[in-house]
Amino acid sequence: MEDISTSAQLLDLLRANQPKSAIDLDVSTVKYALYARKSTTDEERQERSTNDQIKDCFDRVVIPEKLNLSQDPIQENYSAKEPDVRPKFRKLIEDIKSGRITGLIAWHPDRLARNMKEAGEIIDLLDKGTLKDLRFATSTFENNPTGKMLLGISFVLSKQYSEHLSESVTRGNKRTTEDGEFIGKMKHGYYINNDRNLFPDGENFLIIKEAFAKRLGGATQKDIASWLNDTTYRVRRHGKEAKRVTWDKDMVSIMLRDPVYAGVMKYGKHLVDLTTKYDFQPVITVHDFLKLNKVSKLDSTKLVSSLSSKGGEVQANLLRGVVDCGYCGKPFSSGLTHKVLKSGPVRYYNYKCETEDCAFRGKSVRAKVVLQYAQDFFKEHLFVTKENYSQYVIDAKQEIIKQTKLLNSQIAGLSKILGEKENEYNKTKDFVLKNSAIAKHYDLDRLKGDLDTLQDRLDSAKEERTFTKGSIVEYEEYLKLFENVSVILSDMHDMKAMDLVLRKFFSNFTITDQGKQSQQRYKISYYLNEPWLGFIENDKFVYGRGERTQTFDLSVPNRARYQLRHTPMVLPG
Repeated sequence: MEDISTSAQLLDLLRANQPKSAIDLDVSTVKYALYARKSTTDEERQERSTNDQIKDCFDRVVIPEKLNLSQDPIQENYSAKEPDVRPKFRKLIEDIKSGRITGLIAWHPDRLARNMKEAGEIIDLLDKGTLKDLRFATSTFENNPTGKMLLGISFVLSKQYSEHLSESVTRGNKRTTEDGEFIGKMKHGYYINNDRNLFPDGENFLIIKEAFAKRLGGATQKDIASWLNDTTYRVRRHGKEAKRVTWDKDMVSIMLRDPVYAGVMKYGKHLVDLTTKYDFQPVITVHDFLKLNKVSKLDSTKLVSSLSSKGGEVQANLLRGVVDCGYCGKPFSSGLTHKVLKSGPVRYYNYKCETEDCAFRGKSVRAKVVLQYAQDFFKEHLFVTKENYSQYVIDAKQEIIKQTKLLNSQIAGLSKILGEKENEYNKTKDFVLKNSAIAKHYDLDRLKGDLDTLQDRLDSAKEERTFTKGSIVEYEEYLKLFENVSVILSDMHDMKAMDLVLRKFFSNFTITDQGKQSQQRYKISYYLNEPWLGFIENDKFVYGRGERTQTFDLSVPNRARYQLRHTPMVLPG
């Protein structure tokens, strides 16, 4: 190294190590990260989506300036109003402090921060030279005192905007909510009329209603999201083209917990019964909403969903939510327990009461109790009369119309999505071919795989529609089926298949454990779905083996009478 002996040489050395301005910066030495954020997972908010932000950043900054990203774009769905609530942003700040990232790209300054703590962190990183460059798609920034001052002003304006907006919006919410007027942007399945009231939005309402029914039937939130994405569900805006919604598990979870679908609108701390304000039509009954969200008492502070998947190879969904405790009347929780026996590992499916203060709390009943009861029921009640078959045909035709309509919606939705994805794939492919430097940020094989998956789903939906239209069985086949329901059920090993069969007939079971010393260990009562309930009440069935004496109490309503007239079976513990 050449000796430094003069002040001129020292000056040259110091100048060489001075932080360079954005104009003089060698961008090839900067390790950039691209950060995109929107405040909500709701696709209908007016903010630009993270994908749009990323595209703008590529079109206006990355490609023209020939910048190199050191990692895939960072996307986050959190508000920036409060500090330290965005995990990916916090990780980004730590990466900048450690030197793994030295340049930052964003669509607008308010995407980075709307609070002064995190805004101050960014400016401090610029002051220290740890963050060497900052680029925006919507504005120009220079890393000098004036540029940092303007950046600070932008952050302050973003914070002031958030606070003023919050204060202004809150002021009139209580009165508006109490009048039954809907404040938000939308509720899936409803349209908002000129009086800000919610009314069923045609086919969209039916699709959302079916989504709730699927959840009550044991479908997972992930499966429901996938099903919704395959339908023709579109958000309709006044004067604009209907927009497709991309559902995910979180969106479905939020919808299922929203009490507005049972008739109660909640906005912040404000609540109102919409059914008392106008002719509001709920998607789901209050009883089913409480069952679905497992609310056990009126003073619950939040709705806790116990129906989400807990992982594992087998999903414990057999009759989940429809087997009740005979002491407190609340639905049992359900799950699998594992034991290792001499013959090898085994799994038991159990129902357990978890209601506080219930005499049966913490105790469990094995699912085989319910299964054995159902098998014996089908041995004794054979729905094989001509009247049974005639009613089956009527109900089957109605169900076929309903399912065909939903499948048509699904097929139309998949066809539209497939066309959009094909356009996206072709545009992306052309974009990557013309810009090889950023090809690593686009996974064309994944996009092609998505296209193939969509095509498979479309083909399956079309096959299911064809099968559905011809699914009514002849009387001889009907007889064979219903004469052997008990045998078929006993031979089943697929939990999902058993669940589908049992829910077709039974809407509810109630179990009371009468103790090991009792002659009747478990007392079980149940409700049937129609038309089977009507068949039983009007003796329109054939008695099978082990016929029991049945009595009628005509003073009791039909559904309650049906529960009272059955003598509980004696089942092993």
